[in-house]
Amino acid sequence: MPDTSQQRHAVLAEEIRRHDRAYYVEAQSAISDQEYDQLYRKLLDLELAYPELQTADSPSQRVGGAPIDGFKTIRHAVPMMSLDNTYSQEEVRDFVDRVQKLLPGEPLEWLVEPKADGVAISLRFEDGLFTLGTTRGDGIAGDDVTANLRTIRTIPLRLNTLDQANDPGVLEVRGEVIMTRSGFAQLNRERADAGEPLFANPRNATAGSLKQLDSALVARRPLDIVLYGSGEIIGGPTIDSQSGLLEVLSRLGFRTPQNTWCCSSVNDVLDAIAELDRIRPGFDYDTDGAVIKLNRFNLRDRIGATAKAPRWSMAYKYAPEQMQTKLKAITVQVGRTGTLTPVAELEPVFLDGSTISRATLHNEDEITRKDIRVGDTVLIEKRGDVIPGVISVVKDLRPVDTKPFNMLTATGSQCPTCGGAIQKDEEFVAWRCVNSDCPAQAAQRLEHFAARTALDIEYLGDIVSDKLVERQLAGNPLDLFDLSVEQLSPLNLGTEDEPRVFGEKNANKLIDSVSRARTMGLDRWLFALAIPELGRTTATALSKFHKDIPAVAQSDILSDIIALDDMNEEVIHINPRSRKNPPTSEADKAKREQLYSELVDEIRKRVERLSELGFARITKENGNHPPNYTTEVGPSVARSVIAWFGSKIGRATVARLAKLGIDPQGSEPSKATDKGMVFTGKTIVITGTLLGMSREEAKAKVEANGGKTTSSVSKKTDCLLAGSKAGSKLAKAKSLGVTILDEAEFLKRIGE
Repeated sequence: MPDTSQQRHAVLAEEIRRHDRAYYVEAQSAISDQEYDQLYRKLLDLELAYPELQTADSPSQRVGGAPIDGFKTIRHAVPMMSLDNTYSQEEVRDFVDRVQKLLPGEPLEWLVEPKADGVAISLRFEDGLFTLGTTRGDGIAGDDVTANLRTIRTIPLRLNTLDQANDPGVLEVRGEVIMTRSGFAQLNRERADAGEPLFANPRNATAGSLKQLDSALVARRPLDIVLYGSGEIIGGPTIDSQSGLLEVLSRLGFRTPQNTWCCSSVNDVLDAIAELDRIRPGFDYDTDGAVIKLNRFNLRDRIGATAKAPRWSMAYKYAPEQMQTKLKAITVQVGRTGTLTPVAELEPVFLDGSTISRATLHNEDEITRKDIRVGDTVLIEKRGDVIPGVISVVKDLRPVDTKPFNMLTATGSQCPTCGGAIQKDEEFVAWRCVNSDCPAQAAQRLEHFAARTALDIEYLGDIVSDKLVERQLAGNPLDLFDLSVEQLSPLNLGTEDEPRVFGEKNANKLIDSVSRARTMGLDRWLFALAIPELGRTTATALSKFHKDIPAVAQSDILSDIIALDDMNEEVIHINPRSRKNPPTSEADKAKREQLYSELVDEIRKRVERLSELGFARITKENGNHPPNYTTEVGPSVARSVIAWFGSKIGRATVARLAKLGIDPQGSEPSKATDKGMVFTGKTIVITGTLLGMSREEAKAKVEANGGKTTSSVSKKTDCLLAGSKAGSKLAKAKSLGVTILDEAEFLKRIGE
């Protein structure tokens, strides 16, 4: 291949990239479509003549390739957390006040950004090249949709160069894949002309497009993207604020939010929210709110996150669309934990991009509070992807013969599915079916057990689950481990008149998938067991601090959380300075002073113990009063987990797992007090690209050898583990005299 051809290809590729950015990101066009097509044709001709020129970042690689068989699940290097949200300006004020209390005396600066109504995505670049794109999934892991994302022209396949020393070795950027309103309108016009069903709204069209297995089809969809966040970053320039991040992302070639507001007070924040609401109808993509972020990253690090969301950010959602419709009936569904949920059957109405015919009524108490009756005209709303809910009743339109709802009357005092007894759980304001063999519960437990966010068991959807329960092959999820291909192959998923056999091929795949579930981690197993109130995020938190399932069942950590909750209640009751419950005499006051002091000391000891383990964080010391603190798991969840493991079904589950030889392992951290460990009591920072292990693996090795890791270099840093392209952290470590280890020396120190 002549050198001139290689040079010509490089010039053409760079020119096309420049025009792509000008057209798709900056909304400017320097050449006509015909001139652009001529450049692109020349590039393709060169690559046809010299196939070795067709590199991963060539503009020609945006065109979709052959369909793929399915999506791989990829674990995020840094979890993709969701945001707490509110519709109340008063709660925005509370949020800002809360952060200020966590950072006393610090001047706070906020950045307000539009909240794009799209599909959350993470893009990974290594040495400047786009290598991986994943959906959020459950926040821990998502689907690999790289091939589909490569078709979006606002995603650069190669990053712009900042300068040789400052280009990141690894950069993960987060944002939303969207579809512009103009692109969505054109897409639906084309579908109408082709006689195809129309998409309901841009977000649904976007989500559906990203899930296509044929990227050539995706390439024909008008997808776009806006980037506003980051995940893992190795090397590159020092970024210390959200505004700085957006500036760097823009320089690297990304489309960032077109309007942002930098605010120094809560009133400024509320003014920005109002201004955004005023101008967002003029945007060419849908927005459903404003995102409020603490600007400085060092302050974010200080206040951290809960198990579900960062403490330094909140989404303010604009008032959702509401519609009136007729409530035709109230049906009752049985959930996987036996909870009976009333559901409103509605006259179909088009709301927020989709036709709504059902809405949740939550529970009997909610129906009573709102006085919702069959025959009423009701106001419903839908917030994003949340199931539609009934907001209120239009009392002026109520028929004269309506009757208040009563769960016992509606169900005939029995479970709608199994006919078993039902009883009200006063603590959770819910009616439950008490029959543990209820088919509805059994089938839903199987589905939950097999879900992608649980044990990811393939070929076990709702129909297969129903049939396994119906044929009495699996009444309990653990029964799946006793199934054979011979039992599954003839399973009829249809009817006697129209049989549909599961088949040997599917049976083998299901058995293989069940077998793989044996090796899943503790986090997935805890979630899969359908313990009431235990969600995926809290299951992950528990798995980090417990060795296995028996350790969770007998957890001192959870016992401490429950005890702390009880003691905090007791402290309020015996407080000698209480106005609601004042001492009756000087003797009573002295006695309560003593008890109060002892309780506060015990609370502080337990909180400090949890804090040392990393399971709690003290947010404020209160002198002679109990400290303010947060824990990874709240007392309600702790009680539910302990109660479940102590119940008949919990004890039976633990025993059955032991009999099956299934022992899911957690990532219980090593105690830093263990003597003889090479990193005992030391703080390690990991930076650069490691060759023999991931950063998560390196972090686990540090913790297994008594140390802890942080993300920034300071005087308190003991060692820096530096891979290639270490960048600014390496320079700072050298200036501070921090011990620097390369990968080989690190492994040598830990004896590997």
